[in-house]
Amino acid sequence: MKASSILFFIVLTITASSFTYAQPYGWFTQQSGTTNNLNDVKFVNSNTGTIVGQSGLIIRTTNGGTNWISQTSGTPNHLFGVSFANANTGWAVGDIGKILYTSNGGINWISQTSNTNYQLRAVDFLNSNTGYAAGWYGVVLKTTNGGTNWVVLNTGTTSNLNGIFFVNQTSGYVVGWYGTIIKTTNGGTNWTVSASGTSNTLENTKFINDLTGFTIGESGMIKKTTNGGTNWTNQTSSSSSWFAGMTMPLTNYLTVIGAAGTIRTTTNGGVNWLTQASNTSSALNKISYSDTSNGWAVGDYGTIIHTTTSGWLLPPAPALSAPGNNLTCVSLTPNLTWTNIFPPSCYYRVQLSLASTFTANIIDSSMIVFSNLNIPANKLANSTVYYWRVAATNIAGTGPWATTRSFTTVSPTPLAPVLVSPLNNSNGLSLTPLLKWDSVLSASTFRVRISNDSTFTTMLIDSGGLSIPQFQVPAGKLQLGAKYYWRVNASNSCVTSAWSPAWNFRVVLTYTGGNETGIPKHFKLYENYPNPFNPATRIKFDLPDKSIVKLFVYDITGKLVSELVNTELKAGSYDIDWNAENVSSGIYFYRIQTDKFTDVKRMIFLK
Repeated sequence: MKASSILFFIVLTITASSFTYAQPYGWFTQQSGTTNNLNDVKFVNSNTGTIVGQSGLIIRTTNGGTNWISQTSGTPNHLFGVSFANANTGWAVGDIGKILYTSNGGINWISQTSNTNYQLRAVDFLNSNTGYAAGWYGVVLKTTNGGTNWVVLNTGTTSNLNGIFFVNQTSGYVVGWYGTIIKTTNGGTNWTVSASGTSNTLENTKFINDLTGFTIGESGMIKKTTNGGTNWTNQTSSSSSWFAGMTMPLTNYLTVIGAAGTIRTTTNGGVNWLTQASNTSSALNKISYSDTSNGWAVGDYGTIIHTTTSGWLLPPAPALSAPGNNLTCVSLTPNLTWTNIFPPSCYYRVQLSLASTFTANIIDSSMIVFSNLNIPANKLANSTVYYWRVAATNIAGTGPWATTRSFTTVSPTPLAPVLVSPLNNSNGLSLTPLLKWDSVLSASTFRVRISNDSTFTTMLIDSGGLSIPQFQVPAGKLQLGAKYYWRVNASNSCVTSAWSPAWNFRVVLTYTGGNETGIPKHFKLYENYPNPFNPATRIKFDLPDKSIVKLFVYDITGKLVSELVNTELKAGSYDIDWNAENVSSGIYFYRIQTDKFTDVKRMIFLK
């Protein structure tokens, strides 16, 4: 069985090179029962593992590391490498060519003849028969019968060798001092040098397949090849620590360990390397995973650290981004967004509810792999408050919910108002006409514009925030004889309607006399007709000569109610209508004033 594979799970694209988290740790310590340096570890499942180390130390667990039991190795020599083909069959290698073998899970270890006295640093078995060991001075050994016989291979190098890995029965790689990398494609019969591009010591190597592999070593070095070792490219580990151990990569996932408790892991083939908290400052020498979650790393002074979550912590609560909290007028199809969580999250869960207690959920979506969720159409209603939150999940579990946010959806768009009066193309209006239109559903305010051109390029009146569907044109804005255009739109707190079609009206007096025989001989103000009236009445007056005329309406308190005429008129008789729809029932006075004549009369408006 090959070295254990590491974490494999769906993960967001990582864009930052290193993230460090404080306690609680993704890794926690186990008691080894020794202060000897621990040099290598091999787990064959989540319960059963073996560690070898200084002074012939071999310890074994069958309960995932809760207890470690010392085994009798029969040697005082340091042991540096261990490999198991299955739960019972394993080998350990060390000083002066020492090779130990067990066929009963370590109850008994027996020596095998290695045919070398050089220190052996690493061992790798493909199955219970075929295995390789590597060590000082370029030594590589091979067996095809479970170690009954070991053959010394001709590697062509005298460099000290630290790590060995065989992809299959034919392809294998060995690394060592001074950047040494040698490769075989025929099961070790022949070896060729692979140019590493470094003179640093290389400690370990693992391959995914014949072409893609990694090697690690001195000064935080991580190198990757994608062409079977023809070229090696540097990876940015963000560490200067000496890397010694690595897991077997699974496509793009790899974890390396080293001095001072350093752990780096990549989830995208080495594009970025993330920091994991090891909970130790001891040098870490080797690492083994039994599955995608459970891993152990060992190091100096009897250090053992263990993870059940591939080294990751529970993810923190995401920070919600948009919509902003308590935001109003939000679209019915909003895009909910939040911050990415590092270490990488597998996925997110989003809840959207009518209640802050999330007992009336509109949406409860999990397995979201991006940090946003577009709410589909027909899920949300207008003018409604919604609550939402997000939680992140990775292999360690599900983290806490984000702080709840709320938003209020947009109000319905009101229709364009329908104009009522004065009717389109009206004539004979006063200088202060009352403009009216129909109420509009979902509208809270109106805006009216009056212009002397149909394109509304220039505005005489632009009045917004009107709470009722009418507008009294104030005095001094309009002129007799002029034509005006008006239109209205409707708004609520979120949206504004289209403009109504534009209507027009003309402010004119009705001229009823003025030829040479019909010019009045005296100034006169007539009684309005009808009187009492509801809601309109007609007022008539005579001018014997050209005059500046002011004809105003007042209420019983003397307050100006309407300015009917305020301009110069030629001699003649005139009629003008006054519409009292916008005032209360009661007694009103209308007063005419010229430079030669003043008069006041009373009229009664009865609704």
